[in-house]
Amino acid sequence: MNITHIFVKGIFLTQLLVSFSLVEMNNSGIKTTTIQEGLLSKEPALGVWNYTMTNVESVYNQGVLFVTKNENTYEIAVKFSNGILNGQDVVITNNKVNFNINIAGLERVSFVLMIDGDRIMGESYSDKGSSQILGERQLPER
Repeated sequence: MNITHIFVKGIFLTQLLVSFSLVEMNNSGIKTTTIQEGLLSKEPALGVWNYTMTNVESVYNQGVLFVTKNENTYEIAVKFSNGILNGQDVVITNNKVNFNINIAGLERVSFVLMIDGDRIMGESYSDKGSSQILGERQLPER
């Protein structure tokens, strides 16, 4: 009777471990699907964008744009090599992105960007002149 009892417990424990493994596999599939659905958002501007700019000081010639949405308001943060600036007057309509930033609180720079899939392009304007901007969406590693 002892051997039968141990054998039954062994089978029960094996089934229990297999069940937990299957649940974990199903949960990871749900997480992956959720992430992929987020990437396929109907709002093409949302995301993280690596960009380069021409005709600017070296500290501003490349960086990252973070475009998010809180309820009905869009927010943009621009990361340069020396810090992060928040966008102001953000307007996003379909594939068009317009916003302003203030550099050192003195120089206002306006951005006009267009999105084409995972590419972003456009120009910035300030008292010092204009600059071309090219960039790509930063996709999560697989």
